[in-house]
Amino acid sequence: MSENNFIEITSLSNDTVKDVVKLQQKKYRKESGLIFLEGEKSICEAILNDIKLKSIFFTKDLSKFHNLKGVIYYKVSEKVMEKISTTKSATNIAAVAYAPNYNLDEILNKNKIVLLDNIKDAGNLGTIIRSACAFKVDAILLFGGCVDEFSSKVIRSSAGNIFKIPIIHLGEDISVMQKLKKTHKIISTVAPFGEFAKKAQDCRIIDYPKKYILALGSEAHGLCKEILKLSDLFVTLKTENNVESLNLAVFAGIIFYIINSKK
Repeated sequence: MSENNFIEITSLSNDTVKDVVKLQQKKYRKESGLIFLEGEKSICEAILNDIKLKSIFFTKDLSKFHNLKGVIYYKVSEKVMEKISTTKSATNIAAVAYAPNYNLDEILNKNKIVLLDNIKDAGNLGTIIRSACAFKVDAILLFGGCVDEFSSKVIRSSAGNIFKIPIIHLGEDISVMQKLKKTHKIISTVAPFGEFAKKAQDCRIIDYPKKYILALGSEAHGLCKEILKLSDLFVTLKTENNVESLNLAVFAGIIFYIINSKK
């Protein structure tokens, strides 16, 4: 790319800069269909998974992102990069991309589906997505008031792996789960104590069906009653030394590994 192929921005009040900053808001991401990517890793993973980029912002070196078709290049000052960044230490390169759209019917035909209920922590969600990709989960459904999967922190925490797996928000619509129950076993994860502990089997020893929904709830509240009522199986992971529970992302990684190792 020659120096004539980019637009230079040094003003913090530039309209393009203002539009990028708006992408930190879920509302604007939804309205525009755009997401914000920070750092080479996220941009590389987006490109490798056929996510279309709209624009690239860089301060010094474009590195491996020269001459992408249909992409607008902006050379920006460090102050501008700090303005659009969502981290304390701004990256040298960022991008705006078109958010992927997934077909719900296609996801419902997948074999290994994870449902996450009311997950509020962006770091946890990103880490769970990363582990899901590592251990061959086919798709993720977000139920209830989950954090937006395309927030910058989720994308960073997933190390760009968010673009490798289809994710759909169901909101509060339980009808999708009722439909899935006809074709999949619904497996709910519960704490090794409390109301469902006596019904739960150790997640390390059971045989997992070919088609299943593995449901995980928030650390604070667990799974909602609607999901629990639909469950075919309850599983738990017993802990030692009076440790009552694990961080949700840690537990998710363990159970994904266990299930994948049983193939």
